[in-house]
Amino acid sequence: METERRLVHYNAWANRRVFALCASVEGERLRETDGGSIGSIEQTLKHLVGVEDVYLQMLEGREPGGGFGSQDEYFGHDIAWFRARSEEVADGYLALLDGRDEAWLEGTMRVPWFDFPMTLRDGLLQALTHSAQHRAQVFSVLGAQGVAVPDVDYVLMMGEESGAG
Repeated sequence: METERRLVHYNAWANRRVFALCASVEGERLRETDGGSIGSIEQTLKHLVGVEDVYLQMLEGREPGGGFGSQDEYFGHDIAWFRARSEEVADGYLALLDGRDEAWLEGTMRVPWFDFPMTLRDGLLQALTHSAQHRAQVFSVLGAQGVAVPDVDYVLMMGEESGAG
């Protein structure tokens, strides 16, 4: 389970980098529709957190979407709310993994929009790799616009945490 915990920790670290960068970019730029993501950068970041949130709910054995009102209410929050929610979701994933073992990861989960079985490990990996894809899209779009984007390699996080970075 240490690998999964490290991946969740890395995902939170990388999400902090993308949200920090976007906090320094003018708001209008974040709301422009671009061709490199699922709409605007703001929509992409909201989608990123929303997917992490819904997968956490399913991994916890809950029905997806509960607790935050309608989908419109959830996605109606501003980007600062999603930045904070990203941290809360990361804490939720770490709490979820506490006390779990490899056998737990092999359990199955129901994902209502797929018609094939998924293990809990696959659900966790889907949430984390999905976020990596969308962070890359955001960085690519902003980089193409001349914004200096951070590197989010795992080894850079390791160096930073060791005091070398």
